[in-house]
Amino acid sequence: MKLALECPTDLLDLVQSFADFDFILAKVALEDGKYLSYYKTSTNTMKIVDNSVNEEGEPTSVEDLIAVFEEVGGTLLVAPDWIGDSKRTLEAYQECISKVSPERVVGVVQGSTFVEALSCLEKYSGLVAIPYDICSKKKDPPWLMGLRRALLVSNIPNDRLVHLLGFTSLHEFLWYSYRPNVVSIDTGIPVMLGLQGKDILDELESKEVPTYNTMEELKLSQKEWTGICRNIALLRKYIS
Repeated sequence: MKLALECPTDLLDLVQSFADFDFILAKVALEDGKYLSYYKTSTNTMKIVDNSVNEEGEPTSVEDLIAVFEEVGGTLLVAPDWIGDSKRTLEAYQECISKVSPERVVGVVQGSTFVEALSCLEKYSGLVAIPYDICSKKKDPPWLMGLRRALLVSNIPNDRLVHLLGFTSLHEFLWYSYRPNVVSIDTGIPVMLGLQGKDILDELESKEVPTYNTMEELKLSQKEWTGICRNIALLRKYIS
């Protein structure tokens, strides 16, 4: 499984050397010129531009998303999605593929139930993305979010390639040991926990606050950097 790492702008030069591909948060790129400039000059052959929600839970608009995609020379674009709302998510996907080649648009599986979420697969082509909180609420325990996503992924045909949007529990990856179609993941958790002086082997207490928002408030020292490196190494062991 390939790994992309989210991190604050000040840590890009340090952290991104550990990543297999670029995962670019459109919201941050629109607000931070230094962040945008870093990914414009990145030489990675794979650049995925994510719709990334704001503080109100609204994803980046299709217009702004495509603007970032074109400016950084994106490879794939993750279409906007709304938690538990397949209708709006599918409409945004259709808008994206009307403006960008369909093979370059990644559809996000969404819905309030497994049946509703899995029905999205009929509308998507190519790689699909599964959020860490699929069919869950923000206040649900992280371990339960991971279990729900693993169960949903188990119902996806083996010939459909899957990208995991974040994660909540290392134990979830045990479910994917024999699922070669689960090909990639993006996450900021190893970085966030390292900055907090925490170990990735410990269970997350909550996922109510987006990982990137938490990281922006934290500072780096040598001790925290050592923790980040250890957490990334441990995560790679679980996803290999």
